[in-house]
Amino acid sequence: MNKRIILATILFLPMGINAGDYPTEAIVRNVIDCMSELGGITDPNLYTCICRADYTMEHMKFAEYNDAGVFDHNKGLVGDKAGVVRDNEEAKAASKKYETTLSEGEKNCPVVKHLDAATIKKTDKSE
Repeated sequence: MNKRIILATILFLPMGINAGDYPTEAIVRNVIDCMSELGGITDPNLYTCICRADYTMEHMKFAEYNDAGVFDHNKGLVGDKAGVVRDNEEAKAASKKYETTLSEGEKNCPVVKHLDAATIKKTDKSE
């Protein structure tokens, strides 16, 4: 039940400037994969991953993102046929932009942990 609520929330949230360029499935998969990498389906992870998805959509069109993801995923392949990806300057540039955009998204959208007021020690600076 909780997963359905989260997925419905993701689907109906406004998603950045280029969101219309991104298929809904790609947005949802991106957010779910991100949440999985961060440790699971929690509100802090949801907000963090939506922020990161928005950041990516603001800085890359879907075609760029999709192609660069394929290049990035396959850049470590070996053999003659892999040279199409490995030795392709356009693919290297796209992969670098992809990695940079994702890295900047992580920096701009850190995971925010909820701190309960009772767990924060109050310090007296006069001591």
